[in-house]
Amino acid sequence: MNTKKVFLSILVFAVTLGGCGSHHQLTQPRASLAHGGFLQDRAQVERLERSVTDGDIARLLDADVRAKLPTKLAVAKVGCGYRAACVAPIGAEELNEWEQIIARHQRLFGVQPVSPTLLLAAPDPDEITLRDLREAAARTQCELLLVYTEEMAAVENYNDAAALYWTFVGLWLVPGNVLEQKTAMQAILVDCRTGMVLGTATGDAHGKKTTPAAYAGIARDRLSQDVPRDARKDLADGVDRLLGEMLARADSR
Repeated sequence: MNTKKVFLSILVFAVTLGGCGSHHQLTQPRASLAHGGFLQDRAQVERLERSVTDGDIARLLDADVRAKLPTKLAVAKVGCGYRAACVAPIGAEELNEWEQIIARHQRLFGVQPVSPTLLLAAPDPDEITLRDLREAAARTQCELLLVYTEEMAAVENYNDAAALYWTFVGLWLVPGNVLEQKTAMQAILVDCRTGMVLGTATGDAHGKKTTPAAYAGIARDRLSQDVPRDARKDLADGVDRLLGEMLARADSR
């Protein structure tokens, strides 16, 4: 019996034994700017919670658009917990993605990232509110502010084929590790002068890879890059529609 047949026989035997696999469930990340005291207006919190629940993407609220156009768009990425919200850095790739979106709308002529430097006047730069971001955006002469947040969940399981890891060579040849990751995002478009939330958009993505244990780290890194990027693309599509609808409403008044 050749080596290949021996290996296949061991594989069949191990899978038949079963019981090696694990079945941890991947939780659903919930990206919401309603947490952490970021929104101090209870009515805004209720609108956002209802929007997320209903899956309402880029739903414009019944409000007059008072932004003076043309304008730059201030963009802030917020890391939100249940107790506090803080500004997160926007990478070059993310910033380039937002600039590509803005380039499609003639009455918007640039992107201004809101950095921690612009928040030095905030009472507590580590616990910011929407008002703090509005003030930072106003200092750079931006009439509109886009705020978004991102949450991620990941899980790793073993399937029945992982029983062959005991052969040692199986660590390189047997795809016994099952990795999953989800990323969820939410954005709000805000009129800097009034603080009115003009609309919301959401994005999400899910990735799954099965790999031998020896390459699990590589697969994990790939998921951590691909899934957030796909979620940002989904969010960007919603923001693109939102901006188009907002500008159309502004032109009609």
